[in-house]
Amino acid sequence: VCALSLSLSPICTVTNVECSVADRYSILSSDSDFVFDLGANNGMALANRKTFPALVGTGVSFTAAKFPACSISKLHIHPRATESLVVLKGKLVTETIPEFGVIDASGKKQRVIRNELGPGMMTVFHQGAFHTQINPSCDEVETITTFSSEDGGFGFVADQTFLLPDDIISAQLGDVIPGEEIDRIRKALPQGLGAEIDACLKKCNIPKREVAQ
Repeated sequence: VCALSLSLSPICTVTNVECSVADRYSILSSDSDFVFDLGANNGMALANRKTFPALVGTGVSFTAAKFPACSISKLHIHPRATESLVVLKGKLVTETIPEFGVIDASGKKQRVIRNELGPGMMTVFHQGAFHTQINPSCDEVETITTFSSEDGGFGFVADQTFLLPDDIISAQLGDVIPGEEIDRIRKALPQGLGAEIDACLKKCNIPKREVAQ
């Protein structure tokens, strides 16, 4: 239950800000409460204040993620955290768009920061910045990420944009997408990791998924 007690003698839970540090240690009574397996769930795990209560008060959270061959993560933001990503295995291409008004070297265009990372290399995506990660190879990529918040949150740009009414979407896009096409585009949005990269799919002999019309 997500609630904050307002009584003078609060009922202590590990996430209750009114509880002392000593109180929290008494709640996390087992030594194993201070261990989290980032290798669980086939290496796709999220350790935050909810899934790993020992993080409460630390101001950080962590994820382990694997990127399949020829995949790209959805363009997204973290509304409450800066992300620091480290590649453990494979090669990953990252792109991030800083806030509006950050201009590139030409002085004319919005800056897009693009990097290629190998094992042991890291990059940072600042809080609220649009970013994505691409695996352009035939091999799986493994990463570890740290967030500067116990609950950084996720915002998926395309998915959430297309939740808006059709007339608002058309107005925002300047009618470059006809209204009758909006539903088709909604259905074409990839679910999770796995948006196709044509060149990579061809190189790796991976068949492209069909999109329902």
